[in-house]
Amino acid sequence: MKHTVKRLYRAIIPASLRQKISYWREWGALLLNYALMRSRLANAFHPFGAQPHALYIEGTNICNARCVFCAYPQMERPKATMPMDLFRKTIDQYLALGMAEVDLTPIVGDPFADKFLFERLDYLFSRPEAARFHFYTNAILLSEERAQRLMKYGQRFWIFCSFGGFDRETYRRVMGVDKFDEAVRAIRGLIEEKKRTGSALRIQVNLRGPLDSSGGEFWSYLAQRRDEGLVSIDGVTDFDNWGGKISESTLRQAGLVPKPPPVHRGPCRRLLTGPVVLSDGRVNACCCRDVEATLIIGDLKKQSLREILAGPELKNLLARHEKGDFPDICRSCTKYQSIWSGVRDSDTLSSDQERRPAVEAKAS
Repeated sequence: MKHTVKRLYRAIIPASLRQKISYWREWGALLLNYALMRSRLANAFHPFGAQPHALYIEGTNICNARCVFCAYPQMERPKATMPMDLFRKTIDQYLALGMAEVDLTPIVGDPFADKFLFERLDYLFSRPEAARFHFYTNAILLSEERAQRLMKYGQRFWIFCSFGGFDRETYRRVMGVDKFDEAVRAIRGLIEEKKRTGSALRIQVNLRGPLDSSGGEFWSYLAQRRDEGLVSIDGVTDFDNWGGKISESTLRQAGLVPKPPPVHRGPCRRLLTGPVVLSDGRVNACCCRDVEATLIIGDLKKQSLREILAGPELKNLLARHEKGDFPDICRSCTKYQSIWSGVRDSDTLSSDQERRPAVEAKAS
C-alpha cells in the first residue's frame, strides 16, 4: 500500500512541486525540532533531543589528498581510525532511535583510507533499518576490486566522488596531489562496473574545480553516462573558509570563488541536522567544518546517543547561537546557515536534487 501511494504521488504531482513540498516539509520538521528542544514546558514532560537527518561517522580522519578548499592539511588532531566495536555500538543506538540514514564521510579524511570501510558497509547493509548510507571520496584509492565490491549494496548506497578539474594541472592545483589519471580511471571504472552489473547503486560526481574548467574527453564521457542514467553530476559554485582556516586568496589562487560571509542570526541548522561521531567516540555538534572538534557535546563511551542528542551541551550551544554568542569556529564560518534561512545549501548545483539524500557538501 505504501509503495502504491508513492507511485501515485509521483505520477500525479509534478517534479517541481514535489521538490517544493519536500523542502517545506524538511524545513518545517527542523523548526519544530528546534522549538521542542528549546521549550521548557515540553521538556518538563519529555527530554526532546535533536532529530538529525543523518548520523555522520568518522571512520578515519586520514586523507590521501591535500585539497586547497579543505582544512585537512592544517589539522592538529591525532589521526585515528574508529574500532569496529564502537562503530557497531554507534549504529545500533542510532537505529534504535528510529532514524535511518548514515553518512561515513568524516569532517576530514577519505573513507577509502579506512581499513574497516567494507566491514562498516557490510554491517550497514545487514541492517535493513539503515535505509540509506553514503560517503564522499576523492576516489583515488578506489580500485577495480573495490568498485566491484560496492555493487552489492544497491540502491541503499550512494557514493559521491569529488573531482577537482578536467585537466591534470587544474586537478593538481585544486586537490593538492598529482593523481588526475588515477581519479579519472577510478571513477570511469566505477561507472562502467555499474553499467556491467546493472547495480542500483547511485553514483554522483561532485565537481570541485573552477566553474569554467568543465570540458575535454572525461567531461564528455560523464555527460554521456549522465544522459544514460548511470551517474549524476553536481557542482559547487563557491567555497567556504572552514571557520576562518582557509583564506580568500588561497581559494582564488586555485581559480575558486570564495563564499561571501553570511549574516549570523540564530542557530546554525547543522547543529540539529548532522552531529558527527568521531573516531574516539566523542560526538561533535558540527559534522562538516570544525576540523579540530571544538564543539564536543558528549562521549559515546560514557553516554548513550539518545542522552547526547537531548543533553545540556547541545542545548547550551543552541542557546549561545540564539543569543549571538557564537564560538570562534562558528563566528567566522562562511558555511554557517541559520535555521531561519532554510535547509538546503546555496552553493551547490545539483542535476538530481529530488533524489538527493540528506548529506552535507563535503570536502573530500
